[in-house]
Amino acid sequence: MGLRKTAFVYGDSMLPTLKAGDIVFFKKYKKNKSILKNRQIVIFNHPLKNKKLIKRINSVNQNDIEVLGDNIEFSEDSNKFGLINNEKIIGIVTSKLIFPKNFLIQKNRSTSLNPK
Repeated sequence: MGLRKTAFVYGDSMLPTLKAGDIVFFKKYKKNKSILKNRQIVIFNHPLKNKKLIKRINSVNQNDIEVLGDNIEFSEDSNKFGLINNEKIIGIVTSKLIFPKNFLIQKNRSTSLNPK
């Protein structure tokens, strides 16, 4: 199975599947070893800008893939920059962390070691 890495989701391009703040697990993509399939969600380096994106594979050929966001209206994807080379892929998403509805994460909250 191998070790999984984590990534945070930013933006709304993958709604309703993934939303901003979601944490996903992914396995590292290995050229000539990993198999890419339609409908998989991948993390990759943007072909033109210095940033990483997360999108769903729409079509695969030998060296390139077409990626689309699930929320196409708000997605920067192959409709804007064309096909991406497989070498741009960082990883294949395997699952996402799901929190219970009433689960609360508090940020920047300090706890006193000597409560009064």
